[in-house]
Amino acid sequence: MILLTKLDKQKVLVLIDNIKYIESTPDTLVRFINGDMLIVCETMDEIATLVFNFKRKCLSQDLNSASAFAPVNESGGPSSWT
Repeated sequence: MILLTKLDKQKVLVLIDNIKYIESTPDTLVRFINGDMLIVCETMDEIATLVFNFKRKCLSQDLNSASAFAPVNESGGPSSWT
């Protein structure tokens, strides 16, 4: 999720998976897959940076916690992948 600012300066968290596209008209308009739209203060470039940073953080956490997905044996201990 990313934090955006509506024109009335109210902060809103946006789930990036629900964004369909973003346009600059000249205000920044975020359109969602359900048809809703939101005009925000941030520019398209700023939103792109927020999305890239969020995705990078998510991917980094996945790589750091890869051992959490390692198989375990019946006693709950580590097991081999083969």
